[in-house]
Amino acid sequence: MKVKTIMLEGETGYIAIISREPKNILCEIKDQNSKFLALHHVSTNDRDDQISMAQCIQYQLDGCKGTNSMIHDYLRFITIFAD
Repeated sequence: MKVKTIMLEGETGYIAIISREPKNILCEIKDQNSKFLALHHVSTNDRDDQISMAQCIQYQLDGCKGTNSMIHDYLRFITIFAD
Protein backbone atom coordinates (compact mmCIF):
# COMPACT_ATOMS: atom_id res chain seq x y z
CA MET A 1 0.00 0.00 0.00
CA LYS A 2 1.22 3.51 -0.85
CA VAL A 3 -0.04 6.75 0.59
CA LYS A 4 -0.11 9.31 -2.22
CA THR A 5 -1.60 12.39 -0.58
CA ILE A 6 -2.71 13.54 2.85
CA MET A 7 -4.95 16.58 3.33
CA LEU A 8 -5.06 18.27 6.74
CA GLU A 9 -7.33 21.11 7.84
CA GLY A 10 -6.37 23.24 10.81
CA GLU A 11 -8.15 25.40 13.35
CA THR A 12 -7.50 28.41 11.11
CA GLY A 13 -9.40 26.78 8.24
CA TYR A 14 -6.18 26.56 6.21
CA ILE A 15 -5.49 23.30 4.42
CA ALA A 16 -2.15 21.48 3.99
CA ILE A 17 -1.86 18.97 1.17
CA ILE A 18 1.19 16.75 1.66
CA SER A 19 2.35 14.50 -1.20
CA ARG A 20 5.43 12.73 -2.53
CA GLU A 21 7.53 13.24 -5.66
CA PRO A 22 10.37 10.85 -6.49
CA LYS A 23 12.95 12.68 -4.33
CA ASN A 24 10.91 15.28 -2.47
CA ILE A 25 8.02 15.68 -0.09
CA LEU A 26 5.73 18.52 -1.13
CA CYS A 27 3.30 20.53 0.95
CA GLU A 28 0.84 23.07 -0.43
CA ILE A 29 -0.86 25.43 2.00
CA LYS A 30 -4.21 26.87 0.89
CA ASP A 31 -6.79 29.07 2.56
CA GLN A 32 -10.49 28.35 3.05
CA ASN A 33 -11.22 29.41 -0.55
CA SER A 34 -8.50 27.10 -1.96
CA LYS A 35 -6.30 30.12 -2.68
CA PHE A 36 -2.64 29.05 -2.83
CA LEU A 37 -0.54 30.48 0.02
CA ALA A 38 2.72 28.52 0.13
CA LEU A 39 4.59 25.56 -1.32
CA HIS A 40 7.28 23.68 0.58
CA HIS A 41 9.71 21.11 -0.89
CA VAL A 42 11.90 18.98 1.37
CA SER A 43 14.15 15.99 0.83
CA THR A 44 12.76 12.55 1.63
CA ASN A 45 15.86 11.75 3.69
CA ASP A 46 16.61 15.04 5.48
CA ARG A 47 15.06 14.92 8.95
CA ASP A 48 15.93 18.55 9.76
CA ASP A 49 14.10 19.78 6.65
CA GLN A 50 11.12 17.61 7.54
CA ILE A 51 11.00 19.11 11.03
CA SER A 52 11.14 22.59 9.51
CA MET A 53 8.24 21.68 7.20
CA ALA A 54 6.26 20.39 10.20
CA GLN A 55 6.87 23.70 12.01
CA CYS A 56 5.57 25.67 9.00
CA ILE A 57 2.50 23.48 8.63
CA GLN A 58 1.75 23.66 12.35
CA TYR A 59 2.04 27.45 12.40
CA GLN A 60 -0.25 27.92 9.38
CA LEU A 61 -2.88 25.38 10.43
CA ASP A 62 -2.98 26.18 14.16
CA GLY A 63 -2.35 29.92 13.89
CA CYS A 64 0.32 30.05 16.59
CA LYS A 65 3.86 28.93 17.34
CA GLY A 66 3.50 25.37 18.56
CA THR A 67 5.07 23.27 21.25
CA ASN A 68 7.28 20.31 20.36
CA SER A 69 4.37 17.90 20.78
CA MET A 70 2.18 19.97 18.43
CA ILE A 71 4.93 20.01 15.79
CA HIS A 72 5.57 16.29 16.25
CA ASP A 73 1.92 15.58 15.41
CA TYR A 74 2.47 17.10 11.96
CA LEU A 75 5.89 15.48 11.59
CA ARG A 76 4.25 12.05 11.88
CA PHE A 77 2.26 12.77 8.71
CA ILE A 78 5.38 13.96 6.86
CA THR A 79 7.40 10.86 7.79
CA ILE A 80 4.84 8.68 6.01
CA PHE A 81 6.39 10.02 2.79
CA ALA A 82 10.05 9.82 3.93
CA ASP A 83 12.59 7.17 2.96
